[in-house]
Amino acid sequence: MTAAAPPTGMPAAPFERRVWIARAVTLALYAVFAYSASHFVMEHEAPPNPAPIVVTLADPPAPEAPKPPEIQPTPQPVTRTVAPRPNPQPPISTPVAASPSPAATAVAVPDLPVSPAAREIPMETPTVKSDPGAEGRFAQEVRNRIERKKVYPVTARELGMTGAVEVTYVIDRGGALIRAEIVASSGYPLLDQAALRAVRSAIHSAMPEDAWVGEKQKEFRTRLVFSIDY
Repeated sequence: MTAAAPPTGMPAAPFERRVWIARAVTLALYAVFAYSASHFVMEHEAPPNPAPIVVTLADPPAPEAPKPPEIQPTPQPVTRTVAPRPNPQPPISTPVAASPSPAATAVAVPDLPVSPAAREIPMETPTVKSDPGAEGRFAQEVRNRIERKKVYPVTARELGMTGAVEVTYVIDRGGALIRAEIVASSGYPLLDQAALRAVRSAIHSAMPEDAWVGEKQKEFRTRLVFSIDY
């Protein structure tokens, strides 16, 4: 490189010093640039491929064969020869007669005689005979109870209605009324209905045991009279 000539009027020494300084700065910049470029290229280079790792699996050890069981020798039985002995004579036994057991003896017990009269005694069932007096008393009590239940209708009394009504009715042995009906009318429905109400409203007691024995119910007949007494 050819150095430039110093300008006119300046000394030669300072001018040369500046030229060398400029050269030194240029070389330093070039060195820095070269170092940076080389470092940049090294960082961007592809990393080397690592060597592959090879893993080898060893085969498992073969199992040991089982040992055969030891065979123990079987002991041989020892046989001995024994000379037969003569059979001794069996003892002579004398039979003894067994005594009879007391439990085996059967005792016969004779049957006691039973009289024919005791076998043929029949069981008597108590019977109750009908008592006419008990029947009459019960019938009169039934009529009295119905008579006490008789009510003279006010309308029939005011209108002057009078007459007699005959009613038949059936009562069971417990005293309950089974049915009732008019067999002879008074001619006035008010009096007939009053008679029926009296029969149906009366409460009766049970029949006595000696009244109408064997009958489950009994029919009665009552005559009710409606009259005005002045």
